[in-house]
Amino acid sequence: MSSEAGVQQPHPLSRTPLGLGLVGAGEVAERHIAAAATVDDVRVAAVYDVRPERSTVPDFDALLAHPEVDVVVLTVPHALHEDLAVRAAAAGRHVLVEKPMATTTAGCARMIAAAEAAGVVLWVGQQQRQFAHVRAARDLLRSGDFGAILRYREIRSNHYGPGRPAWFFDPGLAGGGVSMLVGVHTIDRASILLGAAPVAVAATTQTPDGWRIETSADGELFFDAPVTCHFRWYSAEAFRHETTVECERGTLLLDPTGLTAGGRRVVEFDADREYTESFARQYRALVRTVRDGAEPEIRPAEGLAAVATVEAIYASAQRQGVRMAINS
Repeated sequence: MSSEAGVQQPHPLSRTPLGLGLVGAGEVAERHIAAAATVDDVRVAAVYDVRPERSTVPDFDALLAHPEVDVVVLTVPHALHEDLAVRAAAAGRHVLVEKPMATTTAGCARMIAAAEAAGVVLWVGQQQRQFAHVRAARDLLRSGDFGAILRYREIRSNHYGPGRPAWFFDPGLAGGGVSMLVGVHTIDRASILLGAAPVAVAATTQTPDGWRIETSADGELFFDAPVTCHFRWYSAEAFRHETTVECERGTLLLDPTGLTAGGRRVVEFDADREYTESFARQYRALVRTVRDGAEPEIRPAEGLAAVATVEAIYASAQRQGVRMAINS
């Protein structure tokens, strides 16, 4: 049935598990599939990819029409998120879209409007907030045991080299370079741990000769608080991801395998297994929202705010690092 605006009503969710329709069958989609296999309340019902050998349906329209697809999962180049999410919402399907939500705030706003008009859930895949050490650090900081936060720093690498998808290097598809690809993770993590979204940024970026995307960025995120988030993103084959939160009564260090707080190792995990489990936790949270009506753990406005921050980073870099307000 269609509404007066021509938007189909949300797909009924009487069955369990919820059916997932994956769009894109690359590396991240493989992680979604592995995670879904561990969650009783979801199952992969259909897959569409531009490579027919990786698809179970002939095209995107067929995936939307599939009777067992309840949630469309978008794991495609960033620039495709907006239109596919709007079409999925209009078909009455809930949407899980990988980060970044879109490549522009205007695109994010269009996605939000489409989901609201259709009455469907729009979930942005900032799944790193599901990591055990991020959750533990958030809880420790909220407890007050470590006192006020004094300094916040994050360093993260991303490998722009052989074997990476070709679209990573195309600003038309990726929406930018390292700031758009992994910077949204830093922005989201800082917002979670500091309990607020940034309001301004000052940054510089570096683009290799002959390239069209930046592979490194350095700067600061400013909040409505004394704390500033210092960040550095760069390209390297060896993976590095460290978040340091210095407080009045100790320091928290998040690294790829866990959390050290006040000099004591409080969380330790296998990085690859935890990565898959973060997607599984995301699916469990999504089910609680889609099927049970629970409050979402991430709101579309937070995805839009992350993209707005990246837009401000690019605007600041164009002006040699001048501080820019974030318009979200």
